[in-house]
Amino acid sequence: SEWADRNRILDSKTSAMPGRWRTATVPYLEQIMDAFTLQDVETITLCTATQVGKSEAINNCLGYCIGQDPGSSLVVYPTDTLAEYTSKNRIMPMVESSKPLRDRLDRNRSEKLELQFAGAYVCLSGANSPASLASRPIRYLFLDEVDKYPAFSGQEADPISLARERTKTFRNRKVLQASTPTTERGRIWREYESADVRMAYWIPCPHCGAMQKLVLAQIKWPEEVRELKREAKGDPLKLRDASQKALSTAWYECSMCKGVIDDADKLEALRKGEWREDRVPETPPRHIAFDLSSLYSPFVSFGQVAEQFIESEEFPEKLRNFINSWLGEPWRDSRVEVKGRALLEQTGDYLMGEVPEEVHFLTAAVDVQLDHFWWEVMGWGIAASSWVIDFGRAETWSDLEEIIVNRQYRTKEGGPHIVRLAAVDAGYRTDEVYEFATRFSDVIRPVKGSSQSIGGHFYRVTSLDKEGFGGLKLWLVDGDYWKDYVFGRLKKEPGTPGAMHIPKDCHEYWAAHMTSEQKVIERDRKTGREKEAWVKISQHSPNHLLDCTVYNALIAEVCGVRYLSNEPEKERAPEPSPQPGGGWIGNKSGWLRR
Repeated sequence: SEWADRNRILDSKTSAMPGRWRTATVPYLEQIMDAFTLQDVETITLCTATQVGKSEAINNCLGYCIGQDPGSSLVVYPTDTLAEYTSKNRIMPMVESSKPLRDRLDRNRSEKLELQFAGAYVCLSGANSPASLASRPIRYLFLDEVDKYPAFSGQEADPISLARERTKTFRNRKVLQASTPTTERGRIWREYESADVRMAYWIPCPHCGAMQKLVLAQIKWPEEVRELKREAKGDPLKLRDASQKALSTAWYECSMCKGVIDDADKLEALRKGEWREDRVPETPPRHIAFDLSSLYSPFVSFGQVAEQFIESEEFPEKLRNFINSWLGEPWRDSRVEVKGRALLEQTGDYLMGEVPEEVHFLTAAVDVQLDHFWWEVMGWGIAASSWVIDFGRAETWSDLEEIIVNRQYRTKEGGPHIVRLAAVDAGYRTDEVYEFATRFSDVIRPVKGSSQSIGGHFYRVTSLDKEGFGGLKLWLVDGDYWKDYVFGRLKKEPGTPGAMHIPKDCHEYWAAHMTSEQKVIERDRKTGREKEAWVKISQHSPNHLLDCTVYNALIAEVCGVRYLSNEPEKERAPEPSPQPGGGWIGNKSGWLRR
């Protein structure tokens, strides 16, 4: 930290606060950086949220290695592309702006990914590049965003193990590994859990002096915000009103004296803070781990944390990002151990075929088999709350036409609803599906599921070039994402915003279909990377209605379910039009009138 204060200059290209580096601005980084100089410490693990200064701490340690205690260094990023970008936009600006580093640089012998200095060199590599990871002895090893590394580096071993092998000949080796966590099975959390000592940062209350670790539960907001949340009932537009109010009014409450700690108090409290060990080791620790949430960041207000939490709390797909990126904690998936009988206990106060008053529109989905069909109709309301309306097995295309195109579904008072949009699986009997979709193009969309992420998105639309079906669009669906989405909704209590509701006379076979799969960790045969995936519990377990529910969730998104509000519906939600040549959904002009 002393070296960084003396020699590090931040430029305007890479920093929001250009000028001389001051550890006092981010005081919790001091002990993290200084741990790098402790003789007995070999490994330092940083499990942190974003925006807490993790990357700059790594760069400071690298600069110290070059300028103060020269040795061979390897810095590993998730990909070669990111390594090249960081070399150009982060590492070289640091070298050029610091005289001790600039004077040591040998420009003639340096390359983009290999920087030569007097008495030292720095190699930058992607975790996907086995040649760079295994080619030379290394004293200093820096591993950044390790949870984004592939499971294997080409045909070689795990990239972290491969890189660590390079340090074996150095008794004074140092390894600094850092990442925002993903799941409890992710690399950084496993490393954090295995450390000899785990450190947490405690700060004093400016009123009573009590030391405490900052936690989300102590962020408070006025009654007005709570009232806005209650009124919103999961409506994302009204939740935005609540989150914006919290942004300007939230504070941190001392866990002891209940005093108000606001953003103006934070920096001084951080400077008086201290790292505390979770245990006192019997021998000097060789592996120290630190964790930090965004609550500590001097660049993030308590109101911003409250804003993000309020906007994420009701939506499982957003909540995971909040927990990882804002709290710096792993996502703890319950593995969706939902049993059929327990699922049937989560019923709503309505009957099969009946449309609850809260429903704004209906969608339908069809899973196509070789000689029959499974179908499901669902209703959708604010906060993507959903209701299973009806489901069953159909034998012919005429049956499906009656169920999806012609049938009216009614509320208890008799108000009519018809299906606004439907998804039909095109995995089997593909030409028949396309013909059916062409006949009823205003309501039917052909879809295909995929076990792979669709270019990093959750669905993608592509134009068919099949003869006779010109102009028809096919919807490609990331099935694993939407199954996460569905089971996130099923775990919510009935009646709460965003929950999935089941009719009280629901048949048991619906629950059997819905609980036919489980989430496991498997290894991709091509890349060797571990990933979470949904698989059937048994090859004999029917999962057709689960697929229908997944397609219904997609179609609800297409119909704009996230934009529904408590206000009376004046117009139907827009169906986005696919961009030419596939890709993400762009134009939201045409209004669907079903």
